[in-house]
Amino acid sequence: MVESAVSAVPVPSLLSRIGGRAADHDRNPWRQYVSLAQAALAVLQQGDLSRAREILEELLALSQGGPRARTSAQDVQSRLQQMLGEAPAPPAMAAVPPAPAIAAAAAQAQRVHIQALGGFELSVAGRPLAAGLKPQRRPLELLKMLVVACEPISAEQLADVLWPDSDGDTARNCLQVAVHRLRRLLDCEQAVVVKDRKLHLNRGVCWVDAWAFQSEWDSLKRVRRHDPTFPEHAHRALQLYRGHLFSHDTEQPWMLSTRERLRRSWLGLVRRVGDHFEQRQEWLRAVDLYERALELDPVAEAIYRRLMVCEHNAGERAEALHTYNRCRDQLACILGIAPSAETEQLYGHLRAAV
Repeated sequence: MVESAVSAVPVPSLLSRIGGRAADHDRNPWRQYVSLAQAALAVLQQGDLSRAREILEELLALSQGGPRARTSAQDVQSRLQQMLGEAPAPPAMAAVPPAPAIAAAAAQAQRVHIQALGGFELSVAGRPLAAGLKPQRRPLELLKMLVVACEPISAEQLADVLWPDSDGDTARNCLQVAVHRLRRLLDCEQAVVVKDRKLHLNRGVCWVDAWAFQSEWDSLKRVRRHDPTFPEHAHRALQLYRGHLFSHDTEQPWMLSTRERLRRSWLGLVRRVGDHFEQRQEWLRAVDLYERALELDPVAEAIYRRLMVCEHNAGERAEALHTYNRCRDQLACILGIAPSAETEQLYGHLRAAV
């Protein structure tokens, strides 16, 4: 119940709710506690541990009757805005201006932005890594490995992968140099955390689209398809997935399992959203969804079948047969295989119905 409540109420709505019912909140402080808890959970879903902790500390102070226990609703609203990195609301009864979705708000707060889905892009403090700048290969490889790992990873493991031909001491020294150069590249000493001989990216400083997508996917698993918030929530997750993990990079063994896991999560989400449209007989919306999915994954045979059915039901029967031909050609060209028996059977059925 808590998860669905948080999914349904974005942080900006919580702020508006606090400010819009100031008198009611001040009469019933319990509402302040609930609003703060919802905001903390919402931010926590985006991986922003530092801000979630600050909000929870505020909640603890209120609940224990500390110095802020008599905080008014307007004060709580201002504190939340401050912690969420939003501009303070103007005085008096002015409404809180609309804000972006939780994921976008959390992303804006981080200093380092890393896009790993559909290629690799890096920006620091809003400035993209200059096209003419060519940092050494090892710091960027280290950064990508930390993105893939998501959690703290041992220095020994990183050194072994990045410098497989070096002895232990040499590899560790090279890793120290790479960490120093990566911090300088990111223009932030706190961006890379080294603790207990393990390394990880600081989530309070670094925003990674792959992490944001995984967070959205995890929260969507707790949202039922008939929930009114599902389409908007799913759309936000699909927007994050611009392509497969480091799709323009040469494949490395350490990235393959994570790439495949994210790809399967994305395909599962596409099918789930497609089900949502198909059950409502919104065939053209489903067609558009599946076409965009095939642009990212041109050998997703199951998506071709879904597309063929939706095109047929939308009255575009010739397009459905053309989609089969496209599926056959892509599978042969990229994978060197023929369509499955299930796809051939569907093609025969649709061809007979023309």
